[in-house]
Amino acid sequence: MASFPSINIVPLGGLGEIGLNCLALEYEGCILIIDAGLMFPDTATMPGVDLIIPDFTWLKERANQVSGLILTHGHEDHIGASGFLLRELGQDLPVYGTRLTLALARERLNQARLNEPRLVEIAPRQKLVVGPFDLEFIAVNHSIIDGVAVALNTSLGAIIHTGDFKIDQVGGSEDRIDLFKFAEYGERGVLALLSDSTNADLSGSTESENVVGRTLEKIFREATGRVILTCFASSLARIRGVIRAARAVGRKVVFDGRGMVNVVKMAKSLGYLHIDDEDQSTLRAAGDLADDEVVIVATGSQGEPMSAIYRMAHGDHRQVSIREGDTVIISARFIPGHEKAITGLIDLFYRQGAQVVDGRAMKVHASGHGQAEELKLMLNLTRPYYLVPIHGETRKLIRHAELARNLGWSEDQIFVLGNGQPLTINREGASLMEPVPSGRKLVDGNRLGEPEDPVLQSRLRLAGGGLVVVIVILTVEGELLTSPRVAIRGVHYENDLDLSLEATAVTVSAVTAWKRGSSASNSLDGETLAALIQKEVRQLFRHSISCRPSVWPQVIFISPAALPA
Repeated sequence: MASFPSINIVPLGGLGEIGLNCLALEYEGCILIIDAGLMFPDTATMPGVDLIIPDFTWLKERANQVSGLILTHGHEDHIGASGFLLRELGQDLPVYGTRLTLALARERLNQARLNEPRLVEIAPRQKLVVGPFDLEFIAVNHSIIDGVAVALNTSLGAIIHTGDFKIDQVGGSEDRIDLFKFAEYGERGVLALLSDSTNADLSGSTESENVVGRTLEKIFREATGRVILTCFASSLARIRGVIRAARAVGRKVVFDGRGMVNVVKMAKSLGYLHIDDEDQSTLRAAGDLADDEVVIVATGSQGEPMSAIYRMAHGDHRQVSIREGDTVIISARFIPGHEKAITGLIDLFYRQGAQVVDGRAMKVHASGHGQAEELKLMLNLTRPYYLVPIHGETRKLIRHAELARNLGWSEDQIFVLGNGQPLTINREGASLMEPVPSGRKLVDGNRLGEPEDPVLQSRLRLAGGGLVVVIVILTVEGELLTSPRVAIRGVHYENDLDLSLEATAVTVSAVTAWKRGSSASNSLDGETLAALIQKEVRQLFRHSISCRPSVWPQVIFISPAALPA
C-alpha cells in the first residue's frame, strides 16, 4: 500500500506565551527550524534566573535530521536562544537570515562560544533549497527592519510562516511588506498559513511608524529642556524616526547604553542607519549644549536593572542627572511582567521634576504586530486551506481563529495548537499527533535548569519567609560541645534575641530527644537529628510569629582527638 507524503508542524515555543518562538517543520525525513527565541524572566518569581529558553529535547533526539535554522528577524524572542540550540545540535548547522538579522544573531552565537557558525545570508524574494524544502523569503514590515516571512513549497502545497508582521501602508518604502508576493501565493494556492497572533484581540489596524515620528517631532519641538527617550535598541525604524525628528527641530542625538551604542554602530556600518556627524553628539560634548538642543536615546525601556535609563532614574548615571524641565519618553510597549519595574522608574522621574510620556497618553509607540484588520487582510490575500495561529498567548490564538471563522473558514480548517502539540498534514487531511517533549529551560549563569529546579524553589522560599541557620557541634558520642548557634535572616520580629534564644532551647531539646532515641538503637544518625531540628524550629516560628522561614540545620561531629589541647 502506497504511503502518502506528509508534513508535520511541531511548535516548541511561542504558543500560549509571549517569547520563546520556535517551530519545526518535518518533511521527507528532514527537519527545518524556524526561529529560536528566548524570554526574559519575571524576577519576582524567578530570582537569579538570567534567561528562559525552549526545551530542545525533541530536536536534539533528531539532530541528524535537522537541515537548518531560519531566523525571521533579529528580535531576542526569535534569535536569543540560537546559541543554545546550536550547542545542542552542532555548530555546523546552517543558520539562514537577512544581513541585519545575522549580524544581531552573531552576538548570541559568540556568547555561546561558537567559533565559526555557518551563517547564510538571504534576501527577500530569494529562492533557496534546503534539504527537501523549496523556500522563498518574503519581506514583511515589523518594528525591526529586515524581517521576512518564509514560504515552504512542498509536493502537498505551500506553507507560509509569516514571522512577526504588520501591514504599515504609510511607512517608508524600504520597510514595506511585499503584499504582491503574498497575493501571488494566494493565487497559486496555500496549503497552510502559520500567522502571527500577537495583536489578534485588538480591532482595527496598527498605527503607522510615520505617525510616531510626527508625534516625536512635536514633543521635541515643544520641550523646553532635554529630551530623554528609551526604546529597544533593535527598533531601528524608531531610531530613524528619532533622528529625522531631532534634525527637523535642531536637536542633536546622543546614544547611551552599551546595547544601543553597539546596535547603532553596527546598523550604520551595514548601511541600515544614516546620521550625519553634525546631527549627532556624545554625552560628554552634550554637556556644553543648551538643554533644548539635546535628545538622548537610551536603553532600558522595560526597566532593566543597570540599563542607562535605570541608572538615570536612580541617580547612578555618571554623566546624566535628571532635573526639572527634562522630558522622558518611553517609546516601547510594556511587556507583560515588566509593568511594575517601568512604573517604578516613571515615579522616580516625576520625583526629580521630569515629565514622562508613554504610549498610553500619546502616540510615541507603534506596535510591530498586525491587529485584526491586518490579520484578516493576510488571510484574504493568501487564502490558505488551513490556518494555524502562532505567536501569542492562548486568548490571542483563539481570537485569531475566531477572525478566520468570521471570514468563512470552517472549524476543521483551523488548528489552535499548544507547545509540543504537532499537527500533521497529508493528502487525506490534517490531524493532531501525539504530543512531543516541550517546555522551558532556565539559564542561570552557565547552567540550565527546570522551572521546578530545587535551587529556584529554595530561592523563592528564602524570599518568601527568610532563613534560619542552626549549627550544632557534637562529639562522636553525641554530646554537645557548645551551645547551638542560631542565625536568623530576613525574618521580621520585634525581639530577635528572644526568638534566637527560644530556637536555641528547642534545638537543645531536639538533641536530647535524638540522643535518647539513638541510645536505644545504638546508632548516631546525623541526618535524623537534622530533620528533627528542622521540624521543631519550623514549628516554633509558625506558632510564635506565624512565619514559615527556611530552616537549614548543620550537624557537625568532632572527634576529641581533633580538639586543641
